[in-house]
Amino acid sequence: MSLTEKIKTSMNFLLGRQTARDATVITMLLTIASRVLGYIRVLLVAYFFGASAFVDAYYVVFGAINFITGTIQGTVESAVVPKLMQNEKETARDLFGWVMRTLFIGGIIVSAILIIFPEEFIKIFASTFDNERITYAASMVKWILPGSFALLGIGIFSLWANYNGRFSVSNTVLVFSNIIGIPTLLILYPVMKNYALPAFQSIVFVILFFCMWYVIKDVPLFPKKPVSKELLSKTGEDALLCLVSSGAGFLYTIVDRYFASSLPVGNVSAISYAQLIFSQPIGLMGAAMSIYLVKASQIANAKEESENQIFTALYMAWSYFFPAAILLSVLSGPIVKILLGYGAFDVTAVSLTTPCLAVTALGLPILICLTIMGRYAQALGRLRLLAVWSYIGIIGNFFLDWMFVKPYGAPGLCAATTVMWTVSTIFFMFMLAPKILWKLCRAVFLQTIIVVAWAVPLYFLSSAATLLALSAGAIVGAAHMIICELTGIFSPIPMGWRPMAIIKIIGIKTK
Repeated sequence: MSLTEKIKTSMNFLLGRQTARDATVITMLLTIASRVLGYIRVLLVAYFFGASAFVDAYYVVFGAINFITGTIQGTVESAVVPKLMQNEKETARDLFGWVMRTLFIGGIIVSAILIIFPEEFIKIFASTFDNERITYAASMVKWILPGSFALLGIGIFSLWANYNGRFSVSNTVLVFSNIIGIPTLLILYPVMKNYALPAFQSIVFVILFFCMWYVIKDVPLFPKKPVSKELLSKTGEDALLCLVSSGAGFLYTIVDRYFASSLPVGNVSAISYAQLIFSQPIGLMGAAMSIYLVKASQIANAKEESENQIFTALYMAWSYFFPAAILLSVLSGPIVKILLGYGAFDVTAVSLTTPCLAVTALGLPILICLTIMGRYAQALGRLRLLAVWSYIGIIGNFFLDWMFVKPYGAPGLCAATTVMWTVSTIFFMFMLAPKILWKLCRAVFLQTIIVVAWAVPLYFLSSAATLLALSAGAIVGAAHMIICELTGIFSPIPMGWRPMAIIKIIGIKTK
């Protein structure tokens, strides 16, 4: 087989149809590769811009605009994907085409409003910002908009790809974001200085949007036939419920930003940098969550099969992400120093970011489990429950932020979020699958004790030399996985999803 044929075969494998397991493995490998380059990009941002007033403003604008686009994508995914799976292909195609046409019109309207009223928009999310940061933020809106809506387009196209079983397409395309982004930032920074930060991301995502459009050639941009009023009515009802839930998320974000923006300069940046590091492991699960929604929607009416599936998903999430969370938390100091502590990211920035990461990291497995439960509720059609609890969560988050911000500052806000994620996860498990809740608690108890046991000495070791502490963490994490595999703790996880690759490399036979 020639080199050209090998490349073509590899691309067909990456961009074509896959099984859920193959797709998840592929996307995880692609995401790991992307995360390595992503670290270089984040390091450059920290090196050039540090934790300044401009960076505070940037993260507020970026988060605010991407909150809107993320809400749109989440609403479409939650309301439309189950309908695609539950209807014949032609009907699904017309429904998706109707959605695309509606989104195009809505995107133009939203963009116009944000460009005309940038300061008013920013003040919704950061009303306590000083004038300098408000001015910076308002001027950045037009720079960030193209990239945010391009990223939304990529996300919407990926929903159609997932429907057709092409689960790894978006990850294959997005893996190039940092390959393009790093040289773009290096080229723009000498010319544009601070504004290179919002500009380079827009350039990258616009390019990748057209690449995604080229790859997903069969995506319907408009309906060929009118969609039935009954289907539109049901889809619209579900979309409204999802939007109501997202509206709660809008208020949730405003509450968090209100308290965060009241803190001294650099704290918003510190929280954002901590979230960037925190989000790296979560990125590995992004595609898996979309795959889970598709699969859960297919068996939503089979109660026993559906409950077995969600138990396995939650057990896997805790088994893999709880140890990762503890490592990230107890080694937060060395991690921040070695990842970001260069150039403009000085000692003060490191000291601000470290406790934020330590606290935020503890919520890693909780957020994964909460996301799984949210997908499960969507597959079951329990959108009203999601909407109602979202607004209850706002009240809880407000009081937690209010209680924690004064005595604990930025880490307190991170703690408030983690506590609220925990309460929400337990609530949804109790409401949707109470038998699973107690079964899961019993199943993960032993491995949780094991993690706590090695976390304590590792915490005291974290104050040692940076490389020594990180090396010890890597060894402990690998040893934990091997021990759990050899002792049968991972036996509830399907064989194909267990960390067999590590075991095979060192030549140990498992049970």
